[in-house]
Amino acid sequence: MKKLAKLFAVALASVTISLGSLSAVEIKKIHFLIPGGAGGGWDGTARGTGEALTKAGLIDSATFENMSGGGGGKAIGYLIENSMSNHGTLMVNS
Repeated sequence: MKKLAKLFAVALASVTISLGSLSAVEIKKIHFLIPGGAGGGWDGTARGTGEALTKAGLIDSATFENMSGGGGGKAIGYLIENSMSNHGTLMVNS
């Protein structure tokens, strides 16, 4: 039982150290890719999230791009095809 507790403690420490280094990344701006038209539910969700993050001082700016078509397929296709140049881009989806 002591070996199991020690193994668990080491695993927990490893995860904590890993997560700590991830949180050190500073994000200054986020680009939201919205898989729907302006004024829709996903548009409101993305814009509300961007506004909240900006007002809280967690990011400096948020930009938004609506890309409707194919039930979100057009936007996800675009995101996959341009993944190397889309750093800081989030797509709102469910």
